[in-house]
Amino acid sequence: MDIKEFCLAHGFDMSKCGVALGGGGFEMTELKTSPVEFLTLAEDDFERGGLVALVNATTNAKRAIVSQLDQLLISFGYPSLRWNVPKKIERLRALGLLAPSLLRKVVDMRNILEHEYATPELKNVEEALDIASLFVMSASAMFIPFDDVLEFSLPDLVVTESSVTHISAGLNREPDRVFYTVYAYKPGGPGGSSVGQCEIKSGHVLFEAMVKLSASLMLRYKVNQALGDFEAAYAQL
Repeated sequence: MDIKEFCLAHGFDMSKCGVALGGGGFEMTELKTSPVEFLTLAEDDFERGGLVALVNATTNAKRAIVSQLDQLLISFGYPSLRWNVPKKIERLRALGLLAPSLLRKVVDMRNILEHEYATPELKNVEEALDIASLFVMSASAMFIPFDDVLEFSLPDLVVTESSVTHISAGLNREPDRVFYTVYAYKPGGPGGSSVGQCEIKSGHVLFEAMVKLSASLMLRYKVNQALGDFEAAYAQL
């Protein structure tokens, strides 16, 4: 049963509900070499100076950026190691995990770093380090921790004794997959009585809209746009 069938089965009208964060502690998947480690190597290379050091600093800045893209995507269940960089960036855009201004800087810097056979200019290497540092640190900050629970609730005036009052969607990770588990609740007990559940798998259009909504609510950034994107994704189902 998909999420729309699930809501219809329980008489829950998503178009009339409000949404809030419900907490949680979702963390990024660890990589063998972390983005921070690549960033540290790049900064150490830059401090040593000289042509070889600048080349190494450029290469490690690029590695820091790409590995951070991968860490975010792998954390949400995407097989991004097989993807090219434009596809990685496009999926992160869909997940709402890159602010547009930072996204543009990362794309521009990637284009500069792709010219590995050109002699790197000092100002370009400095800019690469600044952007890599901003990207890695901002991504890490979002996961201390990432609020992975969304609570959808109906206003009191449309609730009846027999109706589902709210739906809770929690992000889960297992060794081979990442998914939201969605629970429907009716009145009864401190948090209500669960009457059913379903899953939304990583890669589903609503999965991406829900991650984006969580990120927007956490950052209090373009929340209305994220809500609109969620409603549009739900309407597609």
